Amino acid sequence: MVASNGMEMARIWRSSFIAGAEVMSVAYRHRAFPQHSHDGYVIGVVTEGAERLDVGGTSYIAGAGSVLQIHPGEVHANAAIGSSILKYDVLYLPEPALRPYLLTGREGSALSFMRPVSDDPSLFEIVRNAHVCLAADAGRLEQESAILALLLALTRSSAPIVRRLPEPTVPIGLAREFIDTHFASTFGLQTLSRLTGLSVYHLVRSFKKSVGLSPLAYRNQRRITSAKAMLLQGVPIAEVALSVGYSDQSHFTRHFQKLVGLSPGRYAQQ
Repeated sequence: MVASNGMEMARIWRSSFIAGAEVMSVAYRHRAFPQHSHDGYVIGVVTEGAERLDVGGTSYIAGAGSVLQIHPGEVHANAAIGSSILKYDVLYLPEPALRPYLLTGREGSALSFMRPVSDDPSLFEIVRNAHVCLAADAGRLEQESAILALLLALTRSSAPIVRRLPEPTVPIGLAREFIDTHFASTFGLQTLSRLTGLSVYHLVRSFKKSVGLSPLAYRNQRRITSAKAMLLQGVPIAEVALSVGYSDQSHFTRHFQKLVGLSPGRYAQQ
């Protein structure tokens, strides 16, 4: 499916054989995404232009030929920079879908990356090949082989140190669980303050330090994540908007485009 606006474009495909995997190609001139995270790994390549990627308090510049590699749940923000159109291809890969292809053992099977940006040309080509294979919806053997080759390359470039946020304290864990359960409901910071026993100031400060997002940003992301699943099930957009907590479809659409990069209608098209 394609969404375009002048010189901007976003196109998304879904794999028939790698459960939950999505691949996307975009062309943006003036597009910035706020701090957010993804449930799975984000592996991409910049093919033209450049972007600024902010991860863990550090800014990285990813130009043409760069590989992007983000852990599940890792909060980041990104924006096109310079006068050239930014073009990149990206794979969104859920952890459960990758487990059969990863080595297991006492050290576990998680991939870890020292830096979110790599300039390895061989890794760049392997990521591009995997993107092309899944975007073309090639056969099962082709797609699984492409994913295995990608994971082997990423494993070889993995670092022993993982960028992790601090483990949440019990109060922040309670606040996060509350938002996970009630993201479609109406509540405020006072509600979370009473739940956790923290002042509003310390609640917001501690939540941001632990989760990487403010309570508001985290709630908005949970709404959009739920909305994406409902859209793929064929639920009408207006019904999705109300179900995840938005008062009207236009408000929902603005938030969806801000985080996903295309409209709910475009996202839902197969």
